[in-house]
Amino acid sequence: MLTVSDMQVSVADYEVKSIEPMKIIAKVEDENIVIRIFFIPISIYISNDQKSVSPIVNSVVSVKTDKPKFGEPCTSSKVMSERPSRIEKYEIVNEGSTVVVIDNKEFEIKAKITNLNIFTNLRDNFGNPCVNISWIVLASAKT
Repeated sequence: MLTVSDMQVSVADYEVKSIEPMKIIAKVEDENIVIRIFFIPISIYISNDQKSVSPIVNSVVSVKTDKPKFGEPCTSSKVMSERPSRIEKYEIVNEGSTVVVIDNKEFEIKAKITNLNIFTNLRDNFGNPCVNISWIVLASAKT
């Protein structure tokens, strides 16, 4: 058990009920790109009164373009040194969520995008552009 200020928290025993990916559609240059992000809980901390949860999540990001092509391979050093492409428009089509159950109570984990970069000159093994996405993770009790 950890003590944070006057609140005690512990690692929760949880079960994943459902995972629905976040879906983003973006237009960059002459490409239409679909990005899906699956949030997978690794650990969840819960307050002793079970009113506050703090999930630690990992993510799986899937990128698909309507115009796959060869390009320089994605690497973290290249993403950090390259200039991202100009995103003409993007839309979050589905916010997605992961639902977990802790002691018969459902909690929903969602993310809010804070930054999205697409690198059309850098490509993965399937010809899709590299993406760099930042987000914050939010958790709330389902009613």
